[in-house]
Amino acid sequence: MYQILLVEDDREICDILSHYLDRANYATIVAHDAREALSVAASRQIDLILLDIMLPGTDGIDLCVQLRRTLYCPIIFISCLDDEETIVRALRMGGDDYLTKPFRCAVLLAHIEAALRRMQLGSSRILNDIRIGDLLLSPKDRTLTRNGAQIYLSPTEFELLLYFINNQGTVLRFEEIYQYIWKKPSYGDLRTVFSHVRNLRKKIEANPSEPVLIRTIPRVGYQFDCPKPEQ
Repeated sequence: MYQILLVEDDREICDILSHYLDRANYATIVAHDAREALSVAASRQIDLILLDIMLPGTDGIDLCVQLRRTLYCPIIFISCLDDEETIVRALRMGGDDYLTKPFRCAVLLAHIEAALRRMQLGSSRILNDIRIGDLLLSPKDRTLTRNGAQIYLSPTEFELLLYFINNQGTVLRFEEIYQYIWKKPSYGDLRTVFSHVRNLRKKIEANPSEPVLIRTIPRVGYQFDCPKPEQ
């Protein structure tokens, strides 16, 4: 049974979401603030986190940064904040998905299923290490290192990099990338793709402003140009 950490200070929302998650056969662990969330994360095996932003004390985005120091699992933000700046910041700081309140519980469950499915697919697709210049990607351990120093990738960034590597030399359309990674149509809103690619470039490119690994094909998509090493 998957264990989901729900970080939410509104106890009524906690009760409602816990009820639906339990009915969907998820084990739900509730934390009402950052301190409780960090304590749970340090002591329990967590498969996915639902994270509110407007928490007492430390806000959800800052908490996400702290959680990402030790956790790899998907993090889905759930918040009443719907402005572009907040959403982009949440995704850039380690979030994998963002749902704006209010939302239907069925929609939340679908997002959870998709996030867990991406984790399962990513862990089974490739097992051999992949070398890209001074970068070493280990799908089995789900780690990326440069000259032995680990580079943190969020689950979505990891899947995105694997997707590029598996399709090196091929122009991948923006919509195609969104559909593959998030398992749903983009409906023309591609900001999530742009944000994740921008973050990924900062971590793997020698000069993110002049990328050589992930090239932008104007008005079309991206192309991963580094030759795929033997596995």
